[in-house]
Amino acid sequence: MTEHAVRSALAAVAAADDLIMRVLTPVLARHDLTIEHFRALRLLADVDGATVGEIAARTGTTPSSTTRLVDRLVERNLAYRRPAPTDRRSVVLTMSDTGRSVWDSLVAELG
Repeated sequence: MTEHAVRSALAAVAAADDLIMRVLTPVLARHDLTIEHFRALRLLADVDGATVGEIAARTGTTPSSTTRLVDRLVERNLAYRRPAPTDRRSVVLTMSDTGRSVWDSLVAELG
């Protein structure tokens, strides 16, 4: 790729990011959610359980920040912890019915 093509691609990504944030941020605020909550819920909507490491990778947060994020999701009954099916020493986070309802509301509002 030429330097011009790279700059154009980066400008397009930045413009798309700005648009997403202008649309997404107010919707999340109405639900008292952060972008990290949104990213974690998006992952949980797609999988039947995710580890803290998987959530950290999706949200771009550190393991300690991810643990606090997971704690907040559990406290708000948006998700719950359960033993990992393949390793009882590990836990996975699974979306709760309340979390699914909130996710469905977000999807409807953003759609």
